[in-house]
Formats: sequence, structure tokens, C-alpha cells
Amino acid sequence: LTFAEAKPLGTNGLYWLRVHLANLFGKSKSSLQERVQFTINNQQNIFASAQEPFQTNWWLEADEPWQALATCKEISAALNYPDGPENYKSSLPVHADGSCNGLQHYAALGRDHEGGKQVNLLPGDQPRDVYIGVCEKIVEKIDKITAGDTDILYEVFPDIDKDDDRKNNKIKMAHILDGIIDRKVVKQTVMTSVYGVTFIGARDQILKRLYDKVEEILAAPDNYAKKYAQLIQLDVIDAKTKELNEKELMKASQFAAALTLHVLSELFQSARKIMTWLGECASLISQAEQPVSWITPLDLPVVQPYRKDSAHVVRTLTQKINLFDNSTELPISTQKQKTAFPPNFIHSLDSTHMLLTAIEMDRRGLTFTAVHDSYWTHANDVPIMNTTLRSCFFELYSQPILEDLLDSFQIRYQHIDFPPIPERGKLNLAEVKQAPYFFS
Repeated sequence: LTFAEAKPLGTNGLYWLRVHLANLFGKSKSSLQERVQFTINNQQNIFASAQEPFQTNWWLEADEPWQALATCKEISAALNYPDGPENYKSSLPVHADGSCNGLQHYAALGRDHEGGKQVNLLPGDQPRDVYIGVCEKIVEKIDKITAGDTDILYEVFPDIDKDDDRKNNKIKMAHILDGIIDRKVVKQTVMTSVYGVTFIGARDQILKRLYDKVEEILAAPDNYAKKYAQLIQLDVIDAKTKELNEKELMKASQFAAALTLHVLSELFQSARKIMTWLGECASLISQAEQPVSWITPLDLPVVQPYRKDSAHVVRTLTQKINLFDNSTELPISTQKQKTAFPPNFIHSLDSTHMLLTAIEMDRRGLTFTAVHDSYWTHANDVPIMNTTLRSCFFELYSQPILEDLLDSFQIRYQHIDFPPIPERGKLNLAEVKQAPYFFS
């Protein structure tokens, strides 16, 4: 995809094309300067990819190879332009992506300082990877447990006592997980935490990743000799058949899920409280047989349509057809209303931020488009877009969003006694204006 209008790269365009190419090669966790240096170091590969794409495989190594090839062609054309790269007219969109965007909105809403730091709401020399941040905290706890510090167990599992056999089982699980927890194992659970992932959901997500990790060890035991021997000793791998003990792996995934959700609640304390508060409000409203509804900061009304579906089965000679009635006369689905409200509310704020940015970019006469939390503009206009999206984010969360929400609930549902808004943290949201990796 390209913009209809091509604009000169100017003084900034080539720099941001280089950053864009590095991002397409999965370098978004490096500093901006490191990303630029990556493309400079691979300049010959860029030229070769642009000129003879079927003769070189370098561009195929990118996470997004076709976009990478288009960017290679754009950079090559700019560097070879007779009047200099600053005069080359480019129509290729350059992307700036949010950093686990849902958690960014939760951290801003809850003024979570530690959580905000993890998702790049604060200035820093290097971008932070929240998945690695969570993984490191989990590994730290596992290391302490395996070293004999079991106090952590009572924080994560408050229902076990010091003489409980379950305590020894938890210690065993920590030894199983020691050395096999990595970013990939926890990423999906962290990502879906903003959608209210349940313990069962987190367990199933982590189980799939642990299964892959153990299968990898089984496929090449010589490469993981120490861990392979330990997993046999801990009954995860059968010593005779070399088969995986799925029951033990299930227990390990339950332990890992509990640890992951515990770490998330530590890093995003205020955010987790707000997520719980939103769910409680939705539950109270739906118990009164009302759908949850609210007004976004852009004055757009939102109503959750979730009701108990009325299914009708039609049987024919050849098949069975299920027909569902979605009438507004059907009873409210309390569970769906409750679980859907926190993520839907955050999505409404996410879309508000995007629209505020689009309106301001249009006011400035600049081209802008977006796909969820990926914001696009011309290469030379990226610095203006960066300033704009940060200012719009700050302005959005400078509003009393939760207070306005509670006021609207109390006006519309006067018979319901809503819980108070949870206390928020001490994040200085103005710092997002100087945070280079908020979107990058």
C-alpha cells in the first residue's frame, strides 16, 4: 500500500525509512540509532534486494518480507536520486507502532508508574519490552523458590500453609520451569491480560508453549542434556519410553499461569484494580437487566449488545441448522456483559486516541492512516506525527475519564450503588511527551 500523494523526504525522511526497515526486520526492541545503524550496515543488501530481488534472499529474512522489499526499493531509489535523497518524492507509509497498546492505556488510566515504564510511557535510552519484563520477574521468583526462598509461594498461593504437601508440589513445579520460561511462553498471556484473560485461559496458553519447549528438548536431548536429565528426574519425561508426562506439564502450566498473573498484578497494580472495578460496575448494571452503555470522550455512545442467545434447531433430511435470535427483547447475559466491558471500554479509549490524532493531523494538512495501534504517515512527517500522537494521548488522559464514567452510571442507573473508583498511582503522564519509544 502507498499513499496517493508522494512527498519529498526532506531532512528527516531517509532516517525514518531506515527505522521503518529495521522494524520490519524485528529490530523494534533496539534503540532508534541502532535501527538506523542496522540499515547502514546492510546497505549493500538493501541495494541488491532492490535491484535483483530474485537473486538475493536477504529481504526474505524480514518479519514482513514484502513490506521490507518495498522499503529496500524506496531507500535505494532515494540514495541514487540525482538531486539527493532529501528531494526524492516518497509515497511509502512509515509506521509507528504502540508498545502493547492495551496495557499503555491501562497504565495511563491507572497512573501506574512501574507499569507505564514497562510499556514505554516514560523516557528511556532503550525501548522496554513488557513481555521480557514480565518474563524476567517470573524467572526471578522461580530462581528464589528453587534456591529455598519459599515465602513467594505464600504471596502467589495464599491458601497453602507451611506444612501443606501442596507446598512441596509447587517447589517441584518451580524446578520443572527453571530454565524453560522465556518471552514466548508468557507473551500471549501478557497480551491478552487487557482482555481479562482468566486463569484457565492463561493456563491453556502457557501449556501450549511449554509443550513446544519440552518437545524441542525431546527432539534434541544432547543439546539440553542437563535439563533433559532433570525433567526425567521430575517425572515430566518418562525415563523408559521418553514420552512426555502431560499431567505433570499441566501442573507446571497452572503454576506458571498463577505466577504470570501475579507478576502482572504487581507491575500494573492500579490498572488491575481498575479492570476489576470496571467488571464490578458492569456486573451490577447487567444484574439489573440493563446492557452496559457509556459515552466516549468524543461523545460517541456505546452499548454492549450481549444477551442470552435464543437458539432454534431446524432439522432437515440432510442437515441440522442452528438459528439464533439476537432480539433486544432477550435477557441480558450478565457474564458476557461483565467480561466484555473492561476490554471494550479500553478499545473505546484506544479508538478515541487514534481519532484525536487523525483529526489533528488533518488539521495540519498531513496524511495519516492507522491499523489499530500502528500509525502511518509520510517519512518526512513522522516527527510531527510522533509529537501529535503523544500530545493527543496526554490530553485524552488528562480528562477525568473514570469520574465521568461513574457520573454517567449514577445518573442512568440511580438505583444501583456503585463501588468507588480505585486509588491510582503516581505516574506523571506529562512525561509521555518525551518518551521516544511510546510509539516507535
